[in-house]
Amino acid sequence: MRTGFVASTFLGATVWSLSLIASGWDAGPCSASGGSTAPCIETEVSGNTYHVNGTGGGADTWYGLPTTGEDFEFAGPWEWSCSGLDLDCTLTLRGKVKKCQDANDEWRIGIQINSSSVTGGFPCATIEMGGFPWYAKDPSISTHCPFIDDCDSFIPYSHSSSSLAFNIGNIDMTVFFIPRITDGHMHDMIFTSGVGANLSFDSNVFDCMENNQGCHFTGVSTLTNATSLSIY
Repeated sequence: MRTGFVASTFLGATVWSLSLIASGWDAGPCSASGGSTAPCIETEVSGNTYHVNGTGGGADTWYGLPTTGEDFEFAGPWEWSCSGLDLDCTLTLRGKVKKCQDANDEWRIGIQINSSSVTGGFPCATIEMGGFPWYAKDPSISTHCPFIDDCDSFIPYSHSSSSLAFNIGNIDMTVFFIPRITDGHMHDMIFTSGVGANLSFDSNVFDCMENNQGCHFTGVSTLTNATSLSIY
């Protein structure tokens, strides 16, 4: 019995270790990576802490939950107003994060939103968001569009900052199956890292010519499927 127990425990630990290796995460906090000028991504899930090391490794990969690979999920109150219609709903955003080096070998942080859902009173359930994946973009780049998976356009990394400000698009939205926003983007979304990490926004929705599409989004969506998500 003891031999079987030891063997099953070893096999379980091996499967767990291999799953971490396969997902690109390492066990333990960012301090275990030794420290560097490169970003370190850290998350706590179900009481266990994982990190993508801060020594330059693990770049150019989109990271979701270390336990399943699924997207990080953020949910919270969302107020939207379009052409005089002002409603309160709950917006859930799901996405991944990555670190990479741009053409000048500077570190940047990528944020990718892959899906969303809207709940709440009528007509919240009739709202469909689309245009995924949405990508974060460095707000200092004067040409806001396009929003693509390109490290040169991602968010500049700063070791001293606990938050990241960025523009995000391309956003589509239909209400009652009627298109309301097409290829839109928001300015100055903020990712705040740490325990209870969140995505906050308070912006008009613009097209690629920077024309207001007649809608304004305000909200804070907080991490729901992990305890923390940090970038050091």
